[in-house]
Amino acid sequence: MANHNSFKFQGAKELEAALKALGPEVATKAGAQATRQATNVMRDAVKAGAPRGDQSSKRTWRNKDGSQGTADYGHLHENIKTRKVRARKQHTVSFQVTTGKAFWGRFSEFGTEHEPARPWFKPAVDQVASNVVAAISTELKKAIEKAARKAKK
Repeated sequence: MANHNSFKFQGAKELEAALKALGPEVATKAGAQATRQATNVMRDAVKAGAPRGDQSSKRTWRNKDGSQGTADYGHLHENIKTRKVRARKQHTVSFQVTTGKAFWGRFSEFGTEHEPARPWFKPAVDQVASNVVAAISTELKKAIEKAARKAKK
């Protein structure tokens, strides 16, 4: 069972040609900005769709040696963040929306043997898919125009 979504931006031949003309460094920087903005659109949608509870997120337990341990992982929606993923190839940029320390978000999304699946992450991403593509194209166009203005100087 996969727990990630990928978007492939295909079909924008003019955009691709303009990026190639900029050179790999500028194109990578432009792609990073566009991908970051698109991922932030996804992050905001996922935060809005995350299940919320009114219970405290602070947990306390007693260890075998008698000492007491505590942890406060925060609420699920507070842990949803965008993070940059290390690229495996040169001039490649990846970002991901993650639930961070809120590991229990997966239990709600995919279910367990005791709890049925109640998807919230994937439906939120699916709902804003067109906005993600629009954010990428808008940011790439801005970067191309900026590079073209800079090249004219």
